[in-house]
Amino acid sequence: MKTVIVLGLALGVANMTRADIYNAAENQARRAVTATEAASARTDESPNSSPAAPPAQPQQPMDPVLAATLNIASLKADLAALNTNTPPAAAMTNDLVAAANGTKASADTIAQLIGDLQAAVAGKPGLRTHYQKLAQYLHALSNGGHLTPAQFQAFSDDFEKILSYGGSSYEATTAVIQDLKVLARETK
Repeated sequence: MKTVIVLGLALGVANMTRADIYNAAENQARRAVTATEAASARTDESPNSSPAAPPAQPQQPMDPVLAATLNIASLKADLAALNTNTPPAAAMTNDLVAAANGTKASADTIAQLIGDLQAAVAGKPGLRTHYQKLAQYLHALSNGGHLTPAQFQAFSDDFEKILSYGGSSYEATTAVIQDLKVLARETK
């Protein structure tokens, strides 16, 4: 009984820690956006009115881990937004393009993937709990050049299992996996 209680407490602490890291990353992103908007507003109001204005600081590049975290969160929201009654949002296309750190996949490949994802995900309530993992895999597979063949195989196998167990048809699941192979190949 003590072991179960200790294990439960350990899992609870682990979940809170993970949530704290995610919240910290999200708060950092919000602060960066606010600071950028404030700086933009200051320069828009008086572009040359202050001759003694300090030189503009070069904009710091976004932390890659933070950028990946934000992209995964966006992809998760995009997956949740897919449904059979509406065309896929342009945001999902933008988020898949943004996921690639190097070479970008073609617009046709991304459009095909989104269409097949919509067919596989829409109307499948069993997949809702797996959107986070699917978004992580989409982000990783959009960077095919960074994956070893073994990593790619593991990600695509797990993606396939999630779709299958979530209620997607064999045909829809197979189409998505084929699209992911093309995506990873194009981004190498």
